[in-house]
Amino acid sequence: MADFLEDLTRAPVPLDADGRADAAAELARLAGKIALDHFERAAVSWKADDSMVTDADLAVQGWLEEEIAAAFPDDGVLGEEGTDDRRRRLGARHVWVLDPVDGTNNFGRGIPGFAVSVGVLRDGMPVAGAVYDPVADQLFTAGAGSGAWLNGRRLCCEPAPLGGRSLFAIRAPFEGDVPPFVQSWLRRFRLRRFGSTALQLCYVATGALAFVHDHRASLWDIAGAASVLLEAGGALTAPDGAALFPVDPATYHGEPLPLLAGDPLAHAWSLRDVRDVRG
Repeated sequence: MADFLEDLTRAPVPLDADGRADAAAELARLAGKIALDHFERAAVSWKADDSMVTDADLAVQGWLEEEIAAAFPDDGVLGEEGTDDRRRRLGARHVWVLDPVDGTNNFGRGIPGFAVSVGVLRDGMPVAGAVYDPVADQLFTAGAGSGAWLNGRRLCCEPAPLGGRSLFAIRAPFEGDVPPFVQSWLRRFRLRRFGSTALQLCYVATGALAFVHDHRASLWDIAGAASVLLEAGGALTAPDGAALFPVDPATYHGEPLPLLAGDPLAHAWSLRDVRDVRG
């Protein structure tokens, strides 16, 4: 813990007054080093829902829980891999939402395209977050009112018209037929799928991806990147335009949180596509 606090004082961009955003950034960076130590040699197993889990997921989440409990003992913690009941405190005003390895299907196969995601909700709203890709050494960070950053460079998600050069991301497979609006996008735009929802949302914040549609995202996929995207000026809603947040961590049990994210103009145009088909 002393090493963590010492590193935290050297954080290049102060993100908030209460320390949570700065802590999220440093925790994500240090946890990414733990994940990287397991990369290409991770022990893989499968959950009952047929999703992959590795020894790195468990090691990273356990370490994060311990550090958060020591630094912010009154805060709650919600992690993808389950959380020690002593640390859950899901009725607390501040709840940390952890995805120790977002992109496990890449990670467990030795493929880059994974990240550690650390998000903080206050009263169910995203107020701080960090997403770290240890292979690319890219640390995305944000704090409410303090902007979004990539390795110390401020991010600004500029509106851009959609066209033949636009990149977008979707999740596959779909249950049943591919929706008509997705078929339309596949004919008009360039598809990219990176395997990490958190990284894809951060790529929207950088302007690399125009928009992201995900019909089965989870809170731990979104929580760390939500602040980054929103502080960069991007839009993040349900696919029908409804608000995604607030989310009550005490009543959340892994249910899908479908989303549509994009720069302000791409989000509006892709939302129109969804609504035109549904309407």
